[in-house]
Amino acid sequence: MQPIPFNMKGTEYAITIKVATYSEGNLAIKLYQENFGQLIFWDTLTTNLGGLRPKDCGFVNTKATGKRFYAWIKRNGLGEPTGQIRSENGVDNVEYLFNSKKLKKLDPDGYTYYSRRLKGELGRQYERLYLALRRLANHVPHFHYTDYSGWRKLQDSDDTLPLWIEAEDPAHCLRYIFEQRGIMLRTTIINCEIQTMQRYIHRRKEDMATNLLSFYQGELPVYPPWSEDRRRQSDTRHENPLIQTFKETAEIRHQAGKKKQSQKRRT
Repeated sequence: MQPIPFNMKGTEYAITIKVATYSEGNLAIKLYQENFGQLIFWDTLTTNLGGLRPKDCGFVNTKATGKRFYAWIKRNGLGEPTGQIRSENGVDNVEYLFNSKKLKKLDPDGYTYYSRRLKGELGRQYERLYLALRRLANHVPHFHYTDYSGWRKLQDSDDTLPLWIEAEDPAHCLRYIFEQRGIMLRTTIINCEIQTMQRYIHRRKEDMATNLLSFYQGELPVYPPWSEDRRRQSDTRHENPLIQTFKETAEIRHQAGKKKQSQKRRT
């Protein structure tokens, strides 16, 4: 794969992307430059802020480049923001969902190692909730969330929660808290305008995402079902191969039956 050009302060750098993992299994993207036939480390595209990240997600490192990475990521189709922003030392770190197909193409070995290591990690258990949060961040104005799962300690305790996400919806004056405490899955909804609180207890992790999306049914885009013409075209596209398969199967059975009859006659 050809290096990707990156311009900064009047200088163009030829950047090669390598996929790696942080100690918890989170996605790490490292950037290299070629120098006399060898790859020399240049910078990291991601930064690890603690806690487990969902698959293909990572906070963008802006320490050295400022906000230039955001435009570079968008221009090259490397990813898109999830809606989560975490402030560390006065710096707002934006989380991105990176394009898995691009990463596989840029560094197949590195991405394969990352994806295999991520399997079974804690963050994958709540994938549907993360998908719902990212969907709302894309379609509901100013909706954003912060993920404290696995790293923020409880008050007066050294324990951390496997799931602890706080989301805010300023347009509707709502605040959400998603938690797992022991075996209990709980969603807390706070209406900041009238100062009310509602709590929902869920049996399954998937129910948290379903419950959240149910409040925004009228605001999320609805994809129309297939028309009869499109469905018919899809069916006819598969019709000939199926008929051919049935014909071949019938012929094989017919030939096998003939073979058995001839063997019986010989005996």
